[in-house]
Amino acid sequence: MSSQNTSQASFPGRFSVLVHVVTWNNEDTIARCIQGVIEQEGFILGESLMVRVTDNASSDSTLACARSFVGPGVEVYSNADNLGFCGAHNQGVRAFLDGTFDALLILNPDVRLARDALKAMCAGFGSSVHVGMVTPKLLRANTALDPVDPPVLDAAGMILTSSLRHFDRGSGEVDKGLFDRAEDVFGGTGACLLLSRRCTEDLLISTTISDEVVARIYPQLKAGSSERPKLFDEVFFAYREDADLSWRAQLLGWRCRYEPQALGYHVRVVVPERRRELPPTLNSYSVRNRFLMQVHNWRLSWGIASLCGGIFIRNVAVVLGVILRERSSFGALVEVLQLLPRAFKIRRDISQKIRAKARP
Repeated sequence: MSSQNTSQASFPGRFSVLVHVVTWNNEDTIARCIQGVIEQEGFILGESLMVRVTDNASSDSTLACARSFVGPGVEVYSNADNLGFCGAHNQGVRAFLDGTFDALLILNPDVRLARDALKAMCAGFGSSVHVGMVTPKLLRANTALDPVDPPVLDAAGMILTSSLRHFDRGSGEVDKGLFDRAEDVFGGTGACLLLSRRCTEDLLISTTISDEVVARIYPQLKAGSSERPKLFDEVFFAYREDADLSWRAQLLGWRCRYEPQALGYHVRVVVPERRRELPPTLNSYSVRNRFLMQVHNWRLSWGIASLCGGIFIRNVAVVLGVILRERSSFGALVEVLQLLPRAFKIRRDISQKIRAKARP
């Protein structure tokens, strides 16, 4: 029996999932996103399936669209300020940990799930007790969240290269069946990522690490900070946080399972080849967060190739690129220096967890 069939057969019908969606001016897609979730096969809305939408102070009709679905199994909350992808999703993590759900699905408002996608993703946990995250096969979609023709891959799991660059596998390629095998991958995109309860609890950043410097950069994150479990590092705000989380999971012994039978359709906006077209703020996040992610997670065990190609050559190229071409990102380098002490504390916290797991 193939690995795909095995995982499908092991799907536990009693599995319960909290789906958390963070919105910010997504009036064009949020309705189809929510509709796709509540139509998932194998779940009972309000019992084994709960949808929570957290809005980040949208200025369009997103909140009204989401509230039209409120009822048993669908809740909508609104923030007075934009807490970013990370801060708002951490609010959902609080709701998840306070409840009794088996798994947490982090879902973008511009993703529509196929009717059996969530069941197929849950089945991925059956491949190994070490699987803590499951990522689906995402295909590119138009603004109506329908797949483009011919089908184009958006993400088939995440990889990390020797130069310490992370990419969504197959992104932008016509889907010719090259990624139709269920397998373990480095990580998964934050557009659609399923986490088990044990994995979620294990990946939380220690509450002993102060967020004072984070609040200086993002003052809106200060209020309620202690109430939000830090699954995502909130200073990342909205870029590379999924790679940081995936890398942390790898270090702590959790596997990420790619399940191609779980299909989703995603409107992709940010891709590496469009960097010069992106808003300067996003590019600045990219620069700052790549360095923070490496401080948190890189270890000598990744080898000489990553030390030379990633830590030295690639990072020097990024710094030179900021100085010579992308000066709007210079502030990101300053923030890296401000955040280094905190980043090293997170690194030490991860190392302590690694050593604790290694003890007999």
